[in-house]
Amino acid sequence: MKNANPYREQVWSTLPRLLALFDNDPTSPTYGQGDRYRWAWKLIDFGNGTYQGAAHGLARLLAAGMLPPEFSGQAILQRIDALFIGAGRLRRADGSMEEAFPFEASYCVTALAAYDLLSAVELLQEGFWDRSKVQGGLEVVKPMIEFLCQSDEVHAFISNHLATASAALFKWTRLTGEDGRKKGEDLLQRILLEQSEEGWYREYQGADPGYQSLCTYYLADIYRMEPTSELRDSLERSLEFLWHFAHPDGSFGGLYGSRNTRFYYPAGIEYLSGSFLEAASLASFMRQSVQKNSVVTLAAMDESNLVPMFNSYCWAATTLSDDRPSIAVPALERGKWRKVYEKAGLLVDKGPEHYTIISWHKGGLCSHFSTTGTVVNAGAIVSDAKNQLFSTQGYDGSNSLILDGDNVMVESHFTRMNREHPTPFQFAVLRFLCLTVMRLGWLRDLIKKMLVTRLITGVHKAGFVNRRKIELGPDLRIDDHPELPGGWRLKKKHQQFFAIHMASQGYWQIQDEGCHDPKV
Repeated sequence: MKNANPYREQVWSTLPRLLALFDNDPTSPTYGQGDRYRWAWKLIDFGNGTYQGAAHGLARLLAAGMLPPEFSGQAILQRIDALFIGAGRLRRADGSMEEAFPFEASYCVTALAAYDLLSAVELLQEGFWDRSKVQGGLEVVKPMIEFLCQSDEVHAFISNHLATASAALFKWTRLTGEDGRKKGEDLLQRILLEQSEEGWYREYQGADPGYQSLCTYYLADIYRMEPTSELRDSLERSLEFLWHFAHPDGSFGGLYGSRNTRFYYPAGIEYLSGSFLEAASLASFMRQSVQKNSVVTLAAMDESNLVPMFNSYCWAATTLSDDRPSIAVPALERGKWRKVYEKAGLLVDKGPEHYTIISWHKGGLCSHFSTTGTVVNAGAIVSDAKNQLFSTQGYDGSNSLILDGDNVMVESHFTRMNREHPTPFQFAVLRFLCLTVMRLGWLRDLIKKMLVTRLITGVHKAGFVNRRKIELGPDLRIDDHPELPGGWRLKKKHQQFFAIHMASQGYWQIQDEGCHDPKV
């Protein structure tokens, strides 16, 4: 609907839930902290620093005059003050914050908190905070900036994490004139150098449209602060890749991504829609998805991802404009075409009655959208004599693709699926390590690398292959031909399953209840 603001609607409905997360007792030692598992339930022995970033979204609403009419601006200012106090108390002596375990020294969460708190300072320094308030806010963030300058994230290459830190460092120098920009530029260059010529930013092993929308959020803010031609060219390539993964039914991303995500962070796309046609078209299309819940939205976020999505929705709500020219996203174009992303291992096939995305790096995994509905075939599963599960969904860049007209052949190995959940004993061991040897940075980084390999990127091959034959077209046909040794058996067909640990996978959207809105 023209002039509708679906982001504002979800922000307003989420505000009570968000504010209820924070300790609002000024006599409490955890005053202003947002991790209820820590301060309210007292079930964990550390506080997740991500929640403190809600100061950013609240400041955007306040500065834009977009608070719900029944909310007091003065009360929200007091809330923001409390969040800064809570952040200062959560922050460790080295300036770091944590998310998963005590003394984690999380580069990502420290960057998130620093970026969001600095964004709040930036928004409130004119007309809301006096000079002493601004200085006090900057003092809370300064140790985090020092940590970001002196440390690094080495357990994996995760572009959206580096973009968060880069944006925080650019913003720090912009607000204070102090050092930070050089490290910010170094991080930005690492992202741009790792960007594929196909346009995608690396998330672990490959491309993930969901997290690329988040990375775009932070890169768009850097572009706002420092609009260089190099970053503009990078964003243009990113958008040309990204808008291919908005689907006819309104969904976005999915299991074919390296991190299995199907959420959509709108802020960067909305901001860039004034400069790039692809961004304007994608933003216009995805607003309808947010209205219909046909994409993972703010309303579907759990607490761990609530604040970054809340902040993104707040920026999108305050920058939205439906007067920008746009065209149809690729999924809704007329005619027939095909696009192959060799580096990403993705094939996009468009016909008058279908839109199909195949990942051959994930064994021929298919997301198929047609006039009759949506089908996701996540791959083949086999089990050995011990009932261990192996699938073709594990990410493997060595898989082969043969494309012959409308016939596709993908040859891939079966890899062991990670079904592991931590036990009380494992938690006890981790706590012991956190309080002792993992206080040493090099050893902590080594253990993080080991965990990433064990849960996400590690490939344990079964030693035999599957040949998946796919016939493209509106009536997609898939046949698996595994080379099964004795004692192995092919499990029944599965549409949706996850082969790796990824906390951000599996968020709800309306299609999960059997609803779809085909527009092919």
